[in-house]
Amino acid sequence: MVERTQAVIHFRPDGTIIQANMNFLNAMGYTPEEVAGKNHSLFVEDAYRHSREYHDFWEKLRDGQSFTSQFPRKRKDGRIIWIQATYAPITDNENKVVRVTKIATDVTARRTALERISKGMEALSDGDLNYRIAPCNIPDLAVLGDAYNRSVEQLASMISHLQSVAETIDAVSGQIGSTSDELSRRTETQAATLEQTAAAIEELNTNSRSAVSHAEQVGDEASATRTSAEGSRHLVQDVTDAMKRIEGSSDAIARIISVIDDIAFQTNLLALNAGVEAARAGEAGLGFAVVASEVRSLAGRTADSAREIKDLIEQSAGHVKTGVDLVDRTGTELTAIFEGVGRISERVKEVAYGLGEQSTTLSEINSAISQLDQVTQRNAAMVVDTADATKGLSEKSAALRQSIAVFRTSQSGGSAGWSQSGKGSENYSRSA
Repeated sequence: MVERTQAVIHFRPDGTIIQANMNFLNAMGYTPEEVAGKNHSLFVEDAYRHSREYHDFWEKLRDGQSFTSQFPRKRKDGRIIWIQATYAPITDNENKVVRVTKIATDVTARRTALERISKGMEALSDGDLNYRIAPCNIPDLAVLGDAYNRSVEQLASMISHLQSVAETIDAVSGQIGSTSDELSRRTETQAATLEQTAAAIEELNTNSRSAVSHAEQVGDEASATRTSAEGSRHLVQDVTDAMKRIEGSSDAIARIISVIDDIAFQTNLLALNAGVEAARAGEAGLGFAVVASEVRSLAGRTADSAREIKDLIEQSAGHVKTGVDLVDRTGTELTAIFEGVGRISERVKEVAYGLGEQSTTLSEINSAISQLDQVTQRNAAMVVDTADATKGLSEKSAALRQSIAVFRTSQSGGSAGWSQSGKGSENYSRSA
């Protein structure tokens, strides 16, 4: 059974070939006649044939030690193949090695497929995503190779996408950085303008409050003036009333003087009549005539005094009338002044109220500007944070691109294609 399925060859203890079956001969490219009587060294490379390792290998076989491993062997055409082989020493009854039998299987295709997979892993570890494993006829390794190729293609696609994303992030970060710088400058300018505006509004508010205070003082003074004008108007009214009473008294005095003048006139007539009667009486009426003369003289002086007093009363009445007219005019003017002062007081109150409203509005504007300034300051801080975050994002993007740069894809350069078979690695034993 083994002879039909495996490559089998028999050697003497010194390595001389005794017999090889057709499986072995076909694998090595020889005929039975070409190997009969030849040494095992026919199947190994020259350098290994003369090595100490090869000599020790056969010494151990002659001592009865067996070996199982994968070995590189040289065909007749010089090509190296790999075999999975077991070297089994055969002993006689005295436990002496009389023959060495090797049972082997050609594993070159498997070895080549594994080497390609190994190279793919090495390429992947080096960041080369262009390496692809060529198809093979070994089902389990073909599945592994296909899985590797699909994984690398997906990874290459992902890396290419990441590279594109990193470049986009880098570009966007640059744009955001430029925009943030411009926004920062504008925000600083806006903050400075708001600060100047706030200072101007505060100064205007201070002036407005001062104007309100002055307007209130003017209003108080106008109210005081109005009160004084009101008092003056009452005083003028009292003077007018007094002058009218004086005018009335003057009229009464004039009437009394007129009565006195009439009495003096009547007295003068009576004295004249008495003098006439005394003259008629002669000596008897002489004394009465003297009295009548004196009475007449007194009545004349009384009449003269009454006329003088009447003239004075009339002059006084004229002056009183003039005074009354002047006092009336003064009252009228004071009334107009009082009303004007009242209107001024009302206007001043309205101005003071308007200035107060203006001051309140300015205070609200100043408060709003202060809040806007605070928002602007926070915006400026956020712009700085955004700029820092953008800078950090740009740095991370650069680090990402640097990390991705270790991978080589068909888009980033490098030769894509299937792996090529070559000499297998000699990590396995070369002895045989």
